[in-house]
Amino acid sequence: MKTVSSVLCQTYNNIEYIIIDGGSTDGSQELIEKYQEKLAYWCSEKDNGIYDAMNKGLAKAKGEYCLFLNAGDYLKDRHVLSDVFVKKHDADLLIGRQLHVDEKGRTSKSPKLHYEDFSMSFFLSSTLPHQSTFIRRSLLIDLGGYDEEYKVSADWVFWVKAVVLYGRPVELIPQSVSYMEAGGVSSNMDKCHADMSKYLEKLFVQKKLKWDDIFELALKARIQDFCSRSVLMRFINRMLLKIGKHI
Repeated sequence: MKTVSSVLCQTYNNIEYIIIDGGSTDGSQELIEKYQEKLAYWCSEKDNGIYDAMNKGLAKAKGEYCLFLNAGDYLKDRHVLSDVFVKKHDADLLIGRQLHVDEKGRTSKSPKLHYEDFSMSFFLSSTLPHQSTFIRRSLLIDLGGYDEEYKVSADWVFWVKAVVLYGRPVELIPQSVSYMEAGGVSSNMDKCHADMSKYLEKLFVQKKLKWDDIFELALKARIQDFCSRSVLMRFINRMLLKIGKHI
């Protein structure tokens, strides 16, 4: 219900709201039917997973940008879309911040991104906040939507294709766009890593991924680890000196 109401209460009116339900038996269909007059399209039928559902939604969409919210995701507030689209955008990806809600209800914000982050090295250890990234519909169509071969990481595969391989323009927007609650298919890191490894192997074969990218990531990790240990050691040394003065 939070997902639906967060969209329907938006002060921005130029929205086509599409709901693709996988044939749920938890009352979702009845809820959708309650609001069907406010929807551009909806269906409730068995699908082949989350990315099949997203591709079905893409096939029905007509707007300039798409934003995908899964069950349990919801927009930050009723003004967020008005705030984002108060001006015209030229980039293919509009990337906002994402708010994470853990099992205890605590909220945290996704890391702040910088334009220099968008390299293969970045995606080897990170991803984009899917529920807070607006994707130009023509880009989704150009890249064939989400590759359903990847059951839990097809969005990550899409980011790599769009940003690294094709160099499509991105824009970082200052707004926090949506909340994502804990759980969901992407929380199974073993399955995520299996998907990602399968795609990376393809990139190596196609010579689109280089060992330099791996070494660059390893170097960054090593520097970060060294700096962290240095800060920790400096703190410990200061504490020992203070203790020593009082002995």
